[in-house]
Amino acid sequence: MSVLETPRIYFRGEVAWDPITTNNYDSNYDESTGETIYPHVVDKVKAFREQAIAQVVTGGNWNPHGTHRVTFYNTAVCGFDLGSGVAAGDPFVTAAVNFNGMLVDLEPFGAFSSQLFFNVMSFGVDGGYRILAPRTSRVTARYINFNRNAANSMIAGVASVAWQTSFAASDGLSIDPFDSPVLQSLARAIKPGDVLGLTIRFNAYRTIYYDNPDLSNGSPAAQAAAQALLLKLKGGGFQPNPARGLLVGVIGLWRKGEPAHEPGDRTLIPAPNSPLGSAHARLSQTALTLDLSNSVPEIDKNLTKQDLGDLTVVAADPASGAVTNLGSFDYSQYDRAAYEASAGIVTVQLRAGAAQTAADRDLQVRDAGGTPLLAELALRAIPATPNLYLDQGESVTAAFQVYDRGRPAASIVPVSLFKTDASGGNPANPAHVTTDANGVLSIPLTAASDGIAAFVPSLSAADQPTNGIDPQVNTYMYVRMRPADAALAALEPTWNNVYVNVLANWNAMAPCMDNWLKLDDPAQVKAYALILKRLTHPANFEDFRFMPVTRDMSAGQRTLLYKFLDALHDEHDEKGPKPAAQEPHGRSFAELSRAMRRG
Repeated sequence: MSVLETPRIYFRGEVAWDPITTNNYDSNYDESTGETIYPHVVDKVKAFREQAIAQVVTGGNWNPHGTHRVTFYNTAVCGFDLGSGVAAGDPFVTAAVNFNGMLVDLEPFGAFSSQLFFNVMSFGVDGGYRILAPRTSRVTARYINFNRNAANSMIAGVASVAWQTSFAASDGLSIDPFDSPVLQSLARAIKPGDVLGLTIRFNAYRTIYYDNPDLSNGSPAAQAAAQALLLKLKGGGFQPNPARGLLVGVIGLWRKGEPAHEPGDRTLIPAPNSPLGSAHARLSQTALTLDLSNSVPEIDKNLTKQDLGDLTVVAADPASGAVTNLGSFDYSQYDRAAYEASAGIVTVQLRAGAAQTAADRDLQVRDAGGTPLLAELALRAIPATPNLYLDQGESVTAAFQVYDRGRPAASIVPVSLFKTDASGGNPANPAHVTTDANGVLSIPLTAASDGIAAFVPSLSAADQPTNGIDPQVNTYMYVRMRPADAALAALEPTWNNVYVNVLANWNAMAPCMDNWLKLDDPAQVKAYALILKRLTHPANFEDFRFMPVTRDMSAGQRTLLYKFLDALHDEHDEKGPKPAAQEPHGRSFAELSRAMRRG
């Protein structure tokens, strides 16, 4: 199943993260209502922008002029595995990987709900060896590992994140193999009826800020870097300050029954006091494949992987405790060189019959002394929609699919469903519910008011979110409920009403818009009325260029804006929407999530 079967293709490179960070602070933004919190002055937008700039030094607001854009650069295909191990002898190797997306946090004060909105991802070039992958669904971040690299301690630099999306063959996915054996093999593998398309999973790590890998939170060097940015911002002009990181990734098959946006494989979570982050595994008849891309920590700024010696995979009988040794792998298979060559994927060959033995037992990874470092959680409930947006009054049925050792459950499963606050903390008493006979849990939801919450399914004592969402252990679904703002919808569509109640929010929070459209200029807004309608229409919500990027416009704000725009263009017969162009121990997980934003 998934990227853990062959054929698979590896890539590696770098990524630039350019979010606007001003809305990461509750002093600037109300994440429940989506409203900017202005200073109490006459020219509130100007004062807000100045306040955001001052926070670069006083509050850690490291990118007030961001664009939300995420771009791969220096990224290329670096290898493949057709079933005989990692290799690089194929003409598709070194092909460029191209991705441009918009980083949006459904819950912007924390680090649990990140996602990338985009239109297309491509590998190779037009007219040559190529995989062209139009979007089926946005890229979702999961399994943030707060303990990945303590030596890189600037803001979220300590962390790594697993990102995933999948591309349906029916959505225009195309593979142009020419004489590439790797691409020919991948194209053939998509033909069987149970293969939906391709899954792409990548791990982002070693994020640095101010282009300096040697900074740490609160250090004199970090303060000096912030002061230098402050001076640039005060000097005027457009001054984005993206963070930059490394990535390793893999392309593989997406089969029926597999989640599109996060791993559905067998999941191994960290044992107590383990240095490892969570991992995922797949058993075939001859091999066990482990995804350690988000797991083994680096111990220094040179990205040296921690040497844990020889590691052994065992299958433990949950009833009797009997243990069967499945195989071992040494440091050379998970050191830095191996990690970069194969995106952290390790293959362990199995003796005959071992796969059958392990099929209904719990997988563990143990060190040379026999101490478990990772242990399997057999049951996982994965949301069909990991980040869900609702307008007040809207009703939907959300769903979780239960997986039993990496396969969709085929029976009724009891679930304890917790609801947390926006931080992922303070879980309420759970609702005790059951799935249907296919392991699907359906949850009717109505956005009765505004706000943000998370739903966390628990299937055993091991995954109860008693200390809040632990992203290494818990699966979860975030829900953002936008206010109706009926009073705004009823306002007269004057320029003053539209600007004060709608456009000023974007104008204050996103100075980058000055480069494309002056949101405080009625003449420009009038000139771009039809484009604004397209870019803000709910039908284009998934589009790379959707406005506002933060997806927090209320229905009332949109109604007021459209009344204003329609009044200007009554003579134009617009026939419906058109798509836009293409940490430390002791802190709660909610606190760790917030720390990733604020330094």
